[in-house]
Amino acid sequence: AIMSDLGMVRYLGFAALPEAAALLQRLEAEQADHLANGIHLIVVQSADGSLVVGDSHHYATTPDPFSKDAVDALILDEFRAVFGHVPPVLERWTGTYASAASHSRVTRPLPGVQVVTVTSGTGASTAFALAEETIAALAAQPQGAVA
Repeated sequence: AIMSDLGMVRYLGFAALPEAAALLQRLEAEQADHLANGIHLIVVQSADGSLVVGDSHHYATTPDPFSKDAVDALILDEFRAVFGHVPPVLERWTGTYASAASHSRVTRPLPGVQVVTVTSGTGASTAFALAEETIAALAAQPQGAVA
């Protein structure tokens, strides 16, 4: 996976560092439209060699189900800045997920059932670790126990 500097001011692990302030100031001057649309470049290569490129973030109580071409163009602009050219776009998709002040929520609606919801936009990054922790916690419970 490859990320550009826009990710450094988006993800709190980086953005909270004192050094990020100077980068944010520069990006606000040079890429205000990218920041306003929550764009941060993430590129991963699939097993077939194709690239998955993203992404942008827009928040609303009732999000628009349609993507905007201008936003996609900004993402590809960032791709071009990092890689020098943009390959043909084969498909596009719009993802929607829950967003809240807390990073995740765990509920236990029934014995032996645990539901984990990531509400911070880091689900793809944290899913495997959360799954491992959740399964281990459930496996450690005595039969019939309610956590």
